[in-house]
Amino acid sequence: MATQKHSSTRRLWLTVAFLLGAAVILVACSSSETPPTPATPAPIVECPTASIPTPVSFDDLWKSSPHADEKAEAFIHWDAEDPQEIPVACARCHSRTGLLDFLGVDGSTVGVVDTPAKIGTTITCYVCHNEASLILESVTFPSGKRIGRLGPEARCITCHEGRASTETVNDAIAKVALTDDDSPSAELAFVNSHSTSGATPFGTDAQGAFEYDGKSYQGRFVRGGDFFTCIRCHDQHSLELKVETCGECHTFDGVDVKNIRVNTTDFDGDGNTVEGVFYEIEQIHSDLYAAIQAYARNVVGVPIVFNPDTHPYFFIDTNNNGLADAEEINSDNKYINWTPRLLRATYNYNYVSHDAGAFAHNSTYILQVLYDSLVDIGGVASSLTRP
Repeated sequence: MATQKHSSTRRLWLTVAFLLGAAVILVACSSSETPPTPATPAPIVECPTASIPTPVSFDDLWKSSPHADEKAEAFIHWDAEDPQEIPVACARCHSRTGLLDFLGVDGSTVGVVDTPAKIGTTITCYVCHNEASLILESVTFPSGKRIGRLGPEARCITCHEGRASTETVNDAIAKVALTDDDSPSAELAFVNSHSTSGATPFGTDAQGAFEYDGKSYQGRFVRGGDFFTCIRCHDQHSLELKVETCGECHTFDGVDVKNIRVNTTDFDGDGNTVEGVFYEIEQIHSDLYAAIQAYARNVVGVPIVFNPDTHPYFFIDTNNNGLADAEEINSDNKYINWTPRLLRATYNYNYVSHDAGAFAHNSTYILQVLYDSLVDIGGVASSLTRP
């Protein structure tokens, strides 16, 4: 009887437990709480590949420059000469040994080239990076004017200072003792300014171009109070233009620096005040050439033509067609009917022709010498403006 009662009690408790468990399950299932949302996996992102340009070595930059071009006319001009050597007057800038001689690195006198140089060299690293060039801080121009307190650009200017000046032209005219600016003389010869890109930035401080008496000229060309040195705008090894430097101050397309303009004056009188100063200079330069040809034809009586690639650049226009024909461009046909007035104008015309960066080096100075040359030789300047 007791055993039966115990079993009944056990069954009762089991039933209660079952019912309570069921109630818990029902309450849990009927809960209003939303089960947590499973975490969303992070998206797989493709990492971009870093593009880091490989630095170009100084040696490779130099190899791409005109200084390293062993086939350039600047270094092979004397290969067919007899004897095969570079004359003292040219060796300084057209050979490795000549420039080292000029700097005195070989133990010779500083500032002069003592002997002709051997052919077959270029301007190598050591020529610009040696014990003498590293302390070079001044340059004396053909005019006799000395510019001091220079930095590394002194090495560049040493070979790009030009080979003539206002004084050189005046001396050439004085030697023939002409009393009339329009009288030709067989003793008067063309004066070549040569490589003048290092002189132009200094303007009248160097007097690389011919400056007319009684006129004032721009000196050192500055930007925002600063003088821009050669290596500020050119890579010192490749010589390439640092276009990004122009963009620091000028707004332009970032490609063609010829479109840069600061002064809104219409110097060439064509009504366009938006075109770059290069084009202002180009037009007046062209006007000067037309005036030179008119003067030679109408005053001297011997037509003249110009070819920038063949020395001595000015030749007789034998067929009087105004063009430099192939058969006219040779030394046997060089122009020889020079008058003082013609010599001055052609010197400046050639000066600008052989400084491709003149518009950037010193646009004011260039505009001034072109304007004065044009007026002196009888060109029409009534619509032009002299800065």
